[in-house]
Order: sequence, then structure tokens, then C-alpha cells
Amino acid sequence: MAAVSIDLPGGLSSTAVAREFAGLLVRSWRIGHCRADILMLASELVSNAVLHGGGAVTMSLERTGEFLRIEVADRSPQPPVPRQPDVEGGFGMGIVHRLSPRWGVRSVLGGKVVWADYRLP
Repeated sequence: MAAVSIDLPGGLSSTAVAREFAGLLVRSWRIGHCRADILMLASELVSNAVLHGGGAVTMSLERTGEFLRIEVADRSPQPPVPRQPDVEGGFGMGIVHRLSPRWGVRSVLGGKVVWADYRLP
């Protein structure tokens, strides 16, 4: 199945739009039983990109066999740095790590892509 993408402007609304988009795909791909985890992954990846990436982001989802891959591209070349959670945040990459058996970062022209695979039951 081909990847499906959405361009998001950055800012506070991007995470909500990303969740809605991911929710529509989850329903259309008939994997609704995994909806909460997939929406959480999408939210965390987009939130981190908006907060640390500096502007517009692109989110892509692709179902490949036993995995759903979520990718988020942003304009910052800096990879995410998991940190110890505190009252100000720091939970994002920990959540990604818990929900995804594998995730990573790749450099692209003009920024980076952070991806996470979600294992479908």
C-alpha cells in the first residue's frame, strides 16, 4: 500500500489535524482496534516536529504487512533527543519508544524525517 501524506502548517492546530487525518486512515484501512496507539504515535511525532522543527511539517502513513509506519518530516537537521520527563514535558520520545518496536531518524535535504513503526496485531 502506498504512503498517504498530509502537509501541516506548524503551530498548535497541526497535532489535532494530524490526529484527525490518522483516524480517518485507520478507519478506512480497517485497523480501528489499534486506533488509540496509532493516534498517540502520530500526535507525539507531530508535536515534537512542530515544537522543535521550526515550521511546517509533513506526516505520512504507510501500511506495510505487519506494520504501520508513521513518518514526520520537519525543517530541523537536529535529531530528537529523548530526555528525562519533568513538569515541563519530555514524555514524547519515551511514548514513541514504548509504542513502537523500532523508530529512527534520517536526514533529508532541508531537515529530517522521524519515523516509527507500529506492529499491527
